[in-house]
Amino acid sequence: MSGTIRRIGVAAATAVVLLGGHAAATGATLDIELNKIEDAGAQCSASFVMQNHMGATLDQLRIDLYVFDKGGVIMRRVYLDTGPMRDGKTTVASFALVDQPCDKIGRLLVNDIPTCKAPDGSALDCLGGLTLSSKAPVDLTK
Repeated sequence: MSGTIRRIGVAAATAVVLLGGHAAATGATLDIELNKIEDAGAQCSASFVMQNHMGATLDQLRIDLYVFDKGGVIMRRVYLDTGPMRDGKTTVASFALVDQPCDKIGRLLVNDIPTCKAPDGSALDCLGGLTLSSKAPVDLTK
């Protein structure tokens, strides 16, 4: 019985590595840089520089982002929808984050990438290939 369980465990671990870790194993990345945050009227907006190196056009991309204040308390949850993004292409996108000044923001957290699809509708592991950086005075983390 234990031999069967061991073989099932090895098979499951292999499947996770082959399927779930595909982006990391192939060197495919989705690079997102928080380039700038700035006050725009009564809102704080953020500009992101994104580079698609996933090996396919990203027809649909949705980023689940949390905005935290300087005390670590969640201020807002934001879904950032972008696309399409051609493979090898750099894209700049700006989004309103909160209806407060930017100096209230402590950090941004990419909680998930619930949608990352190629033009044929197939799902890509953008979260597994995600790399983050920030040139702004606010950290961008995962």
